[in-house]
Amino acid sequence: MNIKPPSASQRKRLAKLLGSGEEVIYVTSIGTRYFWIKVLTTLPLAFLIIGLPKLGNIIRMRQSYTYAITNRRFLIIRGILTRKIVTAPLGAITHITVEQSFIQRLFYNTGHLVIITAGFDQREIVIEHIADPVRFKILIEDLTAKLDNQKDEEEPQTKLRALSL
Repeated sequence: MNIKPPSASQRKRLAKLLGSGEEVIYVTSIGTRYFWIKVLTTLPLAFLIIGLPKLGNIIRMRQSYTYAITNRRFLIIRGILTRKIVTAPLGAITHITVEQSFIQRLFYNTGHLVIITAGFDQREIVIEHIADPVRFKILIEDLTAKLDNQKDEEEPQTKLRALSL
């Protein structure tokens, strides 16, 4: 799969959130096409003062929503002045659903991703208006499969060690 690596500024901004040996693989936000179409359609209303809050909301979404995948986990970072960070270990992701309406797929190339994680309450993480959601889903699935393969390779050795003790 052809993915664009994160820029130097994205790596620097996310570096303080990463653990040792963790590296950023992919960073995105709300879809670029979605953002510009919404801005251009809301701009005429902004002159009538009706669209100013809507225009401000769209611009705030673009600046404050960051979605990142590392080699270990998935991160959602929201906020400009205040910040909310949600993480899900890739190994805990059990199911990913892409929801795209016809308009989202045709005009915006965006969609909603619903990520279900393992745990006692089986949390659901919803990511709205993400750019190219199918590619994002495939990337997460590839990384989780790679982690599962690494665990499978390590497990027999630990079982043998436990038997020899």
